[in-house]
Amino acid sequence: MSSDASSSKDVFSRARALERKHQIEEARELYEQILRDNPGHRKARRALDSLGDTAAGSAAPLTEAEFNRVLTLAKSDLQRAASEAARLCRLHPAQPALENLRGVILMQMHSYVDALDAFGRALKLEPGFSDALSNLASALVALGRNEEAVSCYERMLAANIKDPDIFFNYGNTLQKLGRNLDAINAYKHALNLRPLFSAAYNNMGNALMQLGKGDQAQTCYENVLEIEPGDDRATRHLAQVHAAGSRFQVAEVLYQRLLARNPQDVDALGGLATCLINAGNQEGAIEALQRVMAITPSAAAPRFLLDALCGNARQCAPPEYIQSLFDGYADRFELEQTVSLGYRGPAELRELFGEAVPADSQHSSALDIGCGTGLAAAAFKSLASRFTGIDLSSEMLVRAGQKHLYDSLLNGEAVELLTASEGNFDLVLCCDTLAYIGEPVPLFEAVAARTLPGGHFLCSTELAGSGTCSLQPSARFAHCPDYVI
Repeated sequence: MSSDASSSKDVFSRARALERKHQIEEARELYEQILRDNPGHRKARRALDSLGDTAAGSAAPLTEAEFNRVLTLAKSDLQRAASEAARLCRLHPAQPALENLRGVILMQMHSYVDALDAFGRALKLEPGFSDALSNLASALVALGRNEEAVSCYERMLAANIKDPDIFFNYGNTLQKLGRNLDAINAYKHALNLRPLFSAAYNNMGNALMQLGKGDQAQTCYENVLEIEPGDDRATRHLAQVHAAGSRFQVAEVLYQRLLARNPQDVDALGGLATCLINAGNQEGAIEALQRVMAITPSAAAPRFLLDALCGNARQCAPPEYIQSLFDGYADRFELEQTVSLGYRGPAELRELFGEAVPADSQHSSALDIGCGTGLAAAAFKSLASRFTGIDLSSEMLVRAGQKHLYDSLLNGEAVELLTASEGNFDLVLCCDTLAYIGEPVPLFEAVAARTLPGGHFLCSTELAGSGTCSLQPSARFAHCPDYVI
């Protein structure tokens, strides 16, 4: 390709980009420049001809046939529809409905930034155009600009628009921002306007689960299934609610219902395996996990569970397993551990430490490995000036952060973070974490490299009768005391 041809191609691309932004005169100048240099450039000639005379009032009014032609094109050829819509917008620059349609087509093409421009033009022409404002909010959500999207929805609601879909989408966006109580209120408004709005019930259930209100979430999912008995999302969520409440037989029935509709549903198979493990049906759990591995041979978490049930040796739990387990457990972790199970690990470790060191012992910097929701930090906070927490589960770290016990929270694998860190500690806690780490030597070496002279390292583990460490059917590791010490 000659340099002249390459230059013409670049100029043409710039002209097209300007045209899409409705910078018509600038685009026209570039097309004319191409034709001066290359009078036979057909694409530039056609593009220039298509611009026509776009001066205000010079074009004939937009016809219904022209508008419908764009609608028809959008059903079969989005690119042609977008080009035709852009052409008509140039010829008829004062048509908000046409600009809105152009934006919708661009959204379908995932051209969200250009769609924002189209919806903005529609709203400049007609500030109260609710469809364009709603579509603008959707484009902002697609770009991750959720705060701006919320403002769009609130503008519509301030105008007293009674549309259940607006309240529903408003609730979804609030939920993305973690504003679950506000989201629930939005879903309630949607349901007042459309009582059989199953998606609103489903998403309200999700928001309630985020708030740890499983019983209320259960009612929402049951409402969905009364409206749409075959709804897989609600069936799955309801199974998870029952499993979280230790109602494993009920959850098992729901997972089996999902599998009857789709035998390849690996999430349902994993949930079924968990129910069967808790029901003491190890053989059934192994069969379910084997079905998972047949479908997804590389899946790390079910392979680890299968190895635990079959007695296969492993050195550690895969990060994917730990993340999935505790992200899903975060909402109910502390209540279940401290109330239902009577867990006192951090408190007992604190008592033992108090017997071994002076009562007024103080530490400048403490590290909590596998910090979870902060139970260990709560027990030891008075002993350290500064506390850092590490955990693989981002959801557990969210709960830990809400307690304001830590000066720093790090999401990741402990050995990797310690190896990359330059900080040192004089108190390191590792409470109920070795049960998921397995082979402790790499962790112990990383801790030693970051522990100040005279510092203390406290850990707890499940006891194994002999050997070094072993993976139990519970998918937790047990360690021999002589090996750990």
